[in-house]
Amino acid sequence: MSVDDIRMSFTEHLGELRTRLIRSCVALIASVFFCYLFSNFVIGLLAYPLTPLMEHGIVEVPVDPETGEALEGAAPTDPESSRRPIFTIFNPLEFIIVKIKIAAYCGILLSFPFILWQICAFIFPGLHPNERRGVKILIFGCSGLALAGVLVAYMGVLPLVMPYLLMLIPADFVTVDQLRLSETITIIGLVIAAFAVAFQFPMIVLVLVYMGLLSPETLKRGRKIALIVMALVSALLTPADPISMIIMLVPLVLLYEMSILMSHVVVWRRKEADETDGAA
Repeated sequence: MSVDDIRMSFTEHLGELRTRLIRSCVALIASVFFCYLFSNFVIGLLAYPLTPLMEHGIVEVPVDPETGEALEGAAPTDPESSRRPIFTIFNPLEFIIVKIKIAAYCGILLSFPFILWQICAFIFPGLHPNERRGVKILIFGCSGLALAGVLVAYMGVLPLVMPYLLMLIPADFVTVDQLRLSETITIIGLVIAAFAVAFQFPMIVLVLVYMGLLSPETLKRGRKIALIVMALVSALLTPADPISMIIMLVPLVLLYEMSILMSHVVVWRRKEADETDGAA
């Protein structure tokens, strides 16, 4: 029996929805507990883009003034991880709260594919084949672009921008050679999330083109306006410095040009589908 042939009553739909909600909640809770066990490892991953701060001498590992060796507990024993910035903690609960937040966010990310599969399994029987194909394209496209945005922020923006931001602090201001754990992790997470969201721009454009609200010609004519809008978005989603803004703006401009090319494909496929339906 094909998917289109499956028919369910309203009560059966409610029962299926209840089952899928329970599965999703169990997966989410299990993922949060699992991520909490590895939250220290995640903190190390989030701190890795800040290693250039060590190279610039902005953040240093506390050492014993007599022996010159790192103080016990001040830095990991792993030679690679010892180059990571050392965080400060200002209250007994700060570290636990950070671990809980990381576990919650990472748990949502880890369980999201399973939850998304449950959602698709529930709604796909009510969709036509072409609608299901469109949803799949949208899911894979958004996921790929989000991953690209995360990699750009993690590998390119944060290692380059963070030393630059701290070096802008005037010499007469009181500074420390350590970073506060909760605030620094929050900033890193916001920058990564901002790039993941900003990189969804091509998929939004393609959806609007598919719905007939935009056309390739409109996108071409609106290049200048789009450049201004993307510059404003880059300024809002990045720290207040020109370098990080440019680092986000350049990929957005490239994605905009790619969207124009892909919009031609969408229009061509729509015309082809309309001609096929008309011939039938």
